[in-house]
Amino acid sequence: MRSHPSLTPIACLVLAAFSALTFVPHTVARAAPANQPAPSAQAALALAPLHQAHTFAQVRQGDAIHTLFVLALAGDAVTAVDLSALSGSYSADAFDVVRLFDAAALDALARQRPRVQRYAIARLLGVGPRGIDHIAAGTNYRAHGEEVGLHDAFLFPKKSPAGGPRTTLVAGPGAMIDYEVEVCARFDRELRSLADFDEARTGLFLCGDYSDRATLIRKLNLRNVLSGDGFPDAKSGADRFPAGPFLVVPRDWKAFLNDVRIATYVDGERRQQAQAGDMIKDLRTIVAETLAEATTRTWSYRAIGTDSGVLTGTGDGVIFQKPGAATMKAVMTAPDRQQQLAVIDRYIDGEVARGIYLRAGNEVVYTSNYLGAIRTTVVAAPPPTPNK
Repeated sequence: MRSHPSLTPIACLVLAAFSALTFVPHTVARAAPANQPAPSAQAALALAPLHQAHTFAQVRQGDAIHTLFVLALAGDAVTAVDLSALSGSYSADAFDVVRLFDAAALDALARQRPRVQRYAIARLLGVGPRGIDHIAAGTNYRAHGEEVGLHDAFLFPKKSPAGGPRTTLVAGPGAMIDYEVEVCARFDRELRSLADFDEARTGLFLCGDYSDRATLIRKLNLRNVLSGDGFPDAKSGADRFPAGPFLVVPRDWKAFLNDVRIATYVDGERRQQAQAGDMIKDLRTIVAETLAEATTRTWSYRAIGTDSGVLTGTGDGVIFQKPGAATMKAVMTAPDRQQQLAVIDRYIDGEVARGIYLRAGNEVVYTSNYLGAIRTTVVAAPPPTPNK
């Protein structure tokens, strides 16, 4: 075989990049049989103990959004105090209402239970931030880092509106749609420094981070995988960021996360399970690095606003797998970038044909012991509109 000495650095970079995307294989994703439904979104869920955290939710009543202080969870309903009715604030941002009540006031309401009401869980809205610019951590769990061949966590921007706890996800032709369950965070004030973070009330919520691995492979920065370049292209979009129904404000966020568990089910089969306390970069570190490196990245956040969230990473068990040796060799020995992309496109076509990625008819359920649940139904892309 004729060698290409000038391509050696590129070959090494491509090898490193593909190795960085090594995942444990799974069985083919398939629609759940009618007699074997996915687990109940409420199964094994509980509220965070009041001595550890306060839990909030939101419902729509008429044209107004009501923010609730949740006191009990039983079956398919919660019992809650309507903070909007008490305060007269009906903001779409839950934190606008929550910040009107300090911890002592909330504890008093929990004891007095004024005008408590029951609300069906099916009515609860998503509690994610209202903007589209968020910060996400990649390979932030050691087990996930080991399966992908990376030992450092990295950050990247995610540009998506937060959805709700009952969503649909489009799986278009040629896409390799993958799942990730995460603990997300948002704050009651803008963060420009760690002092702001330390003074802020931190709200935690369950979230999903869907991505198209085909786009990621094509857009990945081969010269610096840890830059996060390419990840926003693969992970951003209107249906890529569902948010759970509970905004949980811990008294001590770091201690609380040690008790939080998250999991992913696809058509009733558990695919992921992680303990939030196992993340490599904790929430404070993610915020610190985001602010400290605002001028040294290809993307930057000089502040983390109240309309932004932080995705803290996922555990192991996603779908994407390491390309085979033949594919990697073909990419490494390609004489130019155009032919490298041709090899990559053939690999993607083969992966899509295997049918292992999410597709129409699949149901993904994200759960957490204290942060609620999210249910996503995967649907086919609508047919293209004919030209008139």
